[in-house]
Amino acid sequence: MTNQMILTTEMASTSLALVSFVTSLILFKKARSLSRSCSNLESRIEEEITALSTDLDTVSRKSGEHGRRVAWLETKVRSPRSEKKVEVEALASTNPGSTNQKPTITERRHRVLSLARRGQDPQTIARTLGMPHGEVELMINLGRAA
Repeated sequence: MTNQMILTTEMASTSLALVSFVTSLILFKKARSLSRSCSNLESRIEEEITALSTDLDTVSRKSGEHGRRVAWLETKVRSPRSEKKVEVEALASTNPGSTNQKPTITERRHRVLSLARRGQDPQTIARTLGMPHGEVELMINLGRAA
């Protein structure tokens, strides 16, 4: 009877080991499948992030261009009539296909101060106008002192 108990115990242990092995194989296959799915999802997300980053760069660039245009228009509205010739030249320089002229220091200062009055911080103004941050801060501080 003890031999029969030992044999039964060995068979039960073997069956349990076999069931554990099969279960482990099934779980391993599911884990591999999930790992592949996660890898595919990760690569798709990275592609979408890259596309969104490109779109964000484009929008940021266009926003800067629009900001510079708005700042120029604000200086045009605030300038006296005697500076019409300068305004026409400035307009020609902002239009595509025209000769590119850099705005004068006075025009840049007006643009900076105009954007500062509208509540923009120096870093945003610097990015919008394509100027160094320190130069923008200096212009704002000099404008306050004047």
